[in-house]
Amino acid sequence: MKVLIVSGFLGAGKTTFIKELIKKTEVYPVVLENEYGDNDLDKRDLANSSEGELKILEFMEGCVCCTKKDTFLNSILAISSSLDPEYLIVEPTGVGKLGNILENVQAVVYDRIELLPPVVVLCPQSFNEYVRDYPDIYRNQIENAGVVVFSKHENADSGFLSLIADEIHKIRPDLAIQRAHYSHMDKAWFMKLLAGGSGGNQRTSAAEMRREYEEEQEHLDEVSIRGMTFASPGNLVSFLQSILMGRFGNIVRAKGVAKAGKELIRFDLADSTYAVKEEDSGSAVIQAVFIGRNLDGEGLRKAGNVKPSSALAEFMTGRK
Repeated sequence: MKVLIVSGFLGAGKTTFIKELIKKTEVYPVVLENEYGDNDLDKRDLANSSEGELKILEFMEGCVCCTKKDTFLNSILAISSSLDPEYLIVEPTGVGKLGNILENVQAVVYDRIELLPPVVVLCPQSFNEYVRDYPDIYRNQIENAGVVVFSKHENADSGFLSLIADEIHKIRPDLAIQRAHYSHMDKAWFMKLLAGGSGGNQRTSAAEMRREYEEEQEHLDEVSIRGMTFASPGNLVSFLQSILMGRFGNIVRAKGVAKAGKELIRFDLADSTYAVKEEDSGSAVIQAVFIGRNLDGEGLRKAGNVKPSSALAEFMTGRK
């Protein structure tokens, strides 16, 4: 039985990640939920989302890293001997120290039970706040992770994600970070999380894992365009709405200055919304950049009334 711990701070999206893992792999493990307080919301969420045979067990009112650790370990042994699943996924509460949980599980690791490198689900937008307000718990998650998986960042700026990754690497320089949203990853990627060596002691080194994950990062494309013009500010707003509707591909970030009627307008699009404001004509340059996947560069140029023959546009790949 292979044990995968899916950890992360409160609200990071651990249950959603587990749902996606099960959906992509079509593997139906036993899931051990360490519910926080007297509720079974995560258990219900998982059960309602599963179309296959999924067994969900739970702990209530206690943390598997401390007050309930003996019961937790006995449960792992009981699951191994009675249900004997290929995989056991453990979702601890977001307030426990991952290092303590790993140390506890090591006590029952033997030839029939293997502990896989743990997954830590992390929301980049909350990183600075949580590492400041809950440094012991949050840093412990990162220090003991096998891989960090970013969540809730579908429309985040790629530069921002790189900054957060750099901050994480200050805590763990060798840590693998999956920056592309996991919902875009294929079955093979998820199966690697469920893969392990024969026996509990054969592990891929953290440095090797980081190299492997960084090589597989999903790259984003970038289209830069100069000279976009629209008949009026209203036409520019309609253009931005069409971006959100996916007309020009999956654009996760767009910003720039365009001429709209007699005005110069600065626009900024991210997180499924946009903002516009009038720009000072004295220093503004009419140019824009669009970042995402499957971009329709020609369609963007036509929408901005930029002729292909005169467009000062460049298409670059390999941007993260």
